[in-house]
Amino acid sequence: MHEGEPLVRRIAAAAAQAGADPVVVVLGADAERIAPALTGVASVRIVLNRDWSEGLASSLTTGLSAVLEDPACDAVLVTLVDQPLVDAAALKRLVAAFGGERRIVASAYSNTIGVPAVFGREHADDLMRLTGDAGAGSWLRSRPSEVTSVPLDAAAIDIDTLSDAAPFASTLLDRG
Repeated sequence: MHEGEPLVRRIAAAAAQAGADPVVVVLGADAERIAPALTGVASVRIVLNRDWSEGLASSLTTGLSAVLEDPACDAVLVTLVDQPLVDAAALKRLVAAFGGERRIVASAYSNTIGVPAVFGREHADDLMRLTGDAGAGSWLRSRPSEVTSVPLDAAAIDIDTLSDAAPFASTLLDRG
């Protein structure tokens, strides 16, 4: 929870406000418990990653496959639920930077690039070949010359464990 709202609901709503349509939310473990938090969020489509235990790449592949069912889809915004300070305004900046010759836009934070990011459809096959815990971030960092980076310090806060949350607890509480 952040600012009284489940993280999954916050980021799904932010993606919708940034123009993503549909907003595909990939759920794995505890899907039945998490899915109700998305009720009423515009344009949300929930897809189940049955291979969630295989790592991040399986969730990325599941989400990309669902989004790319629409042949009119030109690009995909990939974001995570565990970056609580990423909001609609941040995602809109990424979407606005997409286009032109470089069809990859990534967040720049903590001296690196990563997600949230926008990928042109032509990059989907490469992303779907990732395996294990290799997510889009590692793929982005392997091709920095192809990426338009957008400063997004909010993305540096990534909460994967309780110990990850500890240094930011006052930040999260102060913002809510």
